[in-house]
Amino acid sequence: MARPAVMLLQASRLVPFERSVPQGLQVSGELIWSRSGQLELSFGVLAAAASGLSDLILPPGLIDGPQGAGQRRDELWTTTCFEAFLALPDQPGYWEINLAPNGDWAVYRFEGYRSGQCQQPLENSPAVALRRWHHQLRLDALLDLSPWWPDEHCPELALTTVLDRGPNGISHWALCHGETQADFHDRSTFLQT
Repeated sequence: MARPAVMLLQASRLVPFERSVPQGLQVSGELIWSRSGQLELSFGVLAAAASGLSDLILPPGLIDGPQGAGQRRDELWTTTCFEAFLALPDQPGYWEINLAPNGDWAVYRFEGYRSGQCQQPLENSPAVALRRWHHQLRLDALLDLSPWWPDEHCPELALTTVLDRGPNGISHWALCHGETQADFHDRSTFLQT
């Protein structure tokens, strides 16, 4: 089956806000936006340390491959979570997508900066797949946004990740950060398309 025409492809290494992140820990994010309203997201976590990713807090019962039991859940961002933020240019509203390694997910619509939050309905749950190795974790997701995203409009976007390392703390990763705090909702950190 042929892939739909791609309108936008963004692949980047994310940077941590916190300075206490160990050297050798890397996070990357990739977004593919197609004309048909399909959104593909891929995130990778790589650890060069001998301990690998052993201190990363992940949901129990993970399997390699498709995570078929994922459900809509709130507050996924309080632990390890992969995220994307999308906005229409020149509009105050935006969307937040949260994806947990076990396939749990949430999509929210905001009317403005951290205001007017509501759940964005999806006709189908995101298809989430996970691959794990000692030093690497990769999450791939496919979402169909076509029922509510305007045809042929590329989003402004931010790719972000929260890593929960238990007693070693939570780190916030993004394409870029504001100066005073990790704030994934800050539209000045979204890439313009």
